[in-house]
Amino acid sequence: MKKTVLVLLAIVLAATAGWADVMARDVILVGTESTYPPYEFRDEKNNLKGFDIELMEAIAAKIGKKLEWVDMPFDSLIPALLAKKIDIVAAGMSATEERAKKVSFSKNYEVSMSAFVVKADNDSMKTIPDMKGKTVAVQLGTVQETYSQSLEDVEVKSFQKFDDCVREVILGRVDATLMDIPVAKSYVEHKDFTGKIKIAFDQEITGSGKALAMNLKDVAFIEAVNKALAELEKSGELEKMKAQWFK
Repeated sequence: MKKTVLVLLAIVLAATAGWADVMARDVILVGTESTYPPYEFRDEKNNLKGFDIELMEAIAAKIGKKLEWVDMPFDSLIPALLAKKIDIVAAGMSATEERAKKVSFSKNYEVSMSAFVVKADNDSMKTIPDMKGKTVAVQLGTVQETYSQSLEDVEVKSFQKFDDCVREVILGRVDATLMDIPVAKSYVEHKDFTGKIKIAFDQEITGSGKALAMNLKDVAFIEAVNKALAELEKSGELEKMKAQWFK
């Protein structure tokens, strides 16, 4: 009987551990999607690198926490956050009104427009009207996917990773892909894609800035993150990070 009670107690504790106050724990679980350079990507040794990675490390240092990164598909990040499988999302995520109904966003840390990327020899697309009758590859769950689906007479193909979107363009299976300008520049300049793709034109698709996403009820954690962000901005560290990663 005593053994049964102990087993049941262990099950209950395991089930509720994820719901404990984030600030009461030593380790923060950070969700990201590692094919979005320069925000987050993996280097030759498979280590996570990028602006969001460095930003979260700086925030963690200020609030006295360690980080554990959880790499997953972009469209799984908010569901994982809501299910308490992660504590925060750092993935170049736009703080849209629709997303803000489910999660709490930090202060914006960066604002960027988007860009359509096409094959290097494609000069047929210069403005949005030129997209009629075209096919666009986008990443699942992104604002770029939502925007592309709103365009008239445009076929949208969604993929888990932007790597796949870019390769679809190179292989000629789609006409373009849409992503944030810093990401577009990173892909265009990457050694694997040099001379194969180019930016066709820039496009503002949302007035929302980039922010870190947290659970609505994690008030103390949200306040700590925003305080750390404010300190990084005041000290000039945030601008140095931007200068390093968004060249």
